[in-house]
Amino acid sequence: MGCGSRCAKYFLCFFNFIFFVAGGAALAVGIWLVADRNSFTNLIAKVDQADVLNKTDAEVIRLIAYILIAAGALTFVVSFLGYCGAMFESRCLLCFYGVLLVLILVLQCIAVGLAFGFREDAENETRNFFKSTIKFYASSDKAETVTVVWDGIMTQLHCCGVESYLDFRQSTNWTSAGKLVPEACCMREDGHITDLDCPVSPTAQNSYYQTGCYGAMVRVIEENAAIAIGVAVALAFVELLVIILALYLACCYWRPQHACVDVSPRQAW
Repeated sequence: MGCGSRCAKYFLCFFNFIFFVAGGAALAVGIWLVADRNSFTNLIAKVDQADVLNKTDAEVIRLIAYILIAAGALTFVVSFLGYCGAMFESRCLLCFYGVLLVLILVLQCIAVGLAFGFREDAENETRNFFKSTIKFYASSDKAETVTVVWDGIMTQLHCCGVESYLDFRQSTNWTSAGKLVPEACCMREDGHITDLDCPVSPTAQNSYYQTGCYGAMVRVIEENAAIAIGVAVALAFVELLVIILALYLACCYWRPQHACVDVSPRQAW
């Protein structure tokens, strides 16, 4: 085996080992959440004093767990095939691994294409979904999760509601309390709202009541679009490189009699 093929082998081993560990960790966390959610959330609460998981709805936790299991299992299996194929120089495993990565890369490209093609519809659906959650803000058994999430978004992005504070009129329990905006919509200093009258009398000087969170999210995404595109391109490049290395080793070096090596007529004599 030449120096180049040896480097390719160890690069594939290292690359797949990292994703093998990451996939195994995600799979383990997902299974832990499904089997015993309380012990995991209690452990996180000791590390993170915000205790967000204990305030999150059980259905949301279960959905997160299933996503972790699916993503972790896929990553675990694919990286395991790639690691074993490279380490043991197995043509069969490497070919199968390369084909799987090609399928994953194609699916990613299709997802990006659909996202751009149906961008306007996706934006409308996303905006409508956000508005549908507002009605649960501090008004039902789902309020705990919805309230925590919305308070975090509004505090971090300095916004109020989906398009403005008027969205909170959909929450009858909130409007019946005599408040126009949640405290999370108010301007803060050292963790405390600057004007105690802000929830009942919001203005442009004491709150962000006219700044919608959807627009704020779009601005954040646009400001970081270059980073997101760079990460996506880098990921696609690494995936393409791994596919080329895997198929190259499988087809050219690890086959009987090195069939990919060119044999000239003089060498044949």
